[in-house]
Amino acid sequence: MKILITHELFPPEIVGGGELLFLKIAEKLVEKGNEVEVLTSGDSKIKSYKGIETDRIPINRYLMNLTFLQILNKAKDFDLIQTSGGNMAFPSWLAAKILKKPVCCYINHIAGNYWIDIRGQMMGRVFENMERFFLTRDYDAVIFQNNLAKKMGLEIGIDKKRIFIDQPGIDYKKFQLKNIKRESIVLFVGSLNMSESLIKIKGLEYLIETARALPDVKFMVVGGGTCLNGLKRNSPKNVVFTGPLTGRPLIELYNKSLIFCLPSLIEGFGISILEAMASGCSVVSTIDLGQRGIIIKPKDSTVIVKSIKKLLENKGKTEDEGRKNRELAKKFTWDRFINNLTEIYELIYNRY
Repeated sequence: MKILITHELFPPEIVGGGELLFLKIAEKLVEKGNEVEVLTSGDSKIKSYKGIETDRIPINRYLMNLTFLQILNKAKDFDLIQTSGGNMAFPSWLAAKILKKPVCCYINHIAGNYWIDIRGQMMGRVFENMERFFLTRDYDAVIFQNNLAKKMGLEIGIDKKRIFIDQPGIDYKKFQLKNIKRESIVLFVGSLNMSESLIKIKGLEYLIETARALPDVKFMVVGGGTCLNGLKRNSPKNVVFTGPLTGRPLIELYNKSLIFCLPSLIEGFGISILEAMASGCSVVSTIDLGQRGIIIKPKDSTVIVKSIKKLLENKGKTEDEGRKNRELAKKFTWDRFINNLTEIYELIYNRY
């Protein structure tokens, strides 16, 4: 199959996990014998990246809604368009409808009514309505990565008959270290390189409120970004900010922590949850990947406090949940992910 991927950014330009995920998708599709090209923004002189052909339009990523004609001309020679829920979703859908070709929309992020928390009352409503308009077009398939995001998609009006869930993979073996003693640490891992408005997505204010209510519990926050100084000023002494960690130091901290907590308002997937599962943590989170632990509702530090106290008071059971999470993480493989994706492609392609 000839597949055109439209995504507003593509490596070597990276601002988040979406770019790396779409690189992985492209690589895996090529491995399975498909022809793949990526239409994106950036330097038009860059014709490929890691063997993946790219066609880069030299405009700002936030203007990619204006690329309808480029997508229309490019997609004529392809069997299917794979887009994402960003600034190329709508023009990709429109081009597909005109060309009568299947189009699949992969949702990296959906905010719904949380746009008001992120952007304020007035602009939040604008973003919320724009998101609803772009994502509720009649794509042949809309792929979500977790159950909370799927629920939000249904709430904004996406047809449930078009919805699929497909979750990325992980090299779980590298997270399973031995001979590291588990401690009563509550761990958060996430990218904090966001504006003050966008950092609200991560729900860190509720985690900090939780730490203030549990002064004898050690909380560790992993991540680097422009908003760190403000977070540190407003945090109690039992919150330790490590800055960004990668590789062995991060994996050791995962393996040392008893509880992983991600109180995000929204997450496209929640890769840090999967890493925590593979490392043997019990998980307290708003995001449901099928993990053991406690699923909580967003924006409620009282529930987080109760959840963490419950897990700390039953340490043996909590450690057992962590061991079960290690086993659950094994099913999240890249082969499983790409096989599910290509099955979706075949399903929607055969309708035309």
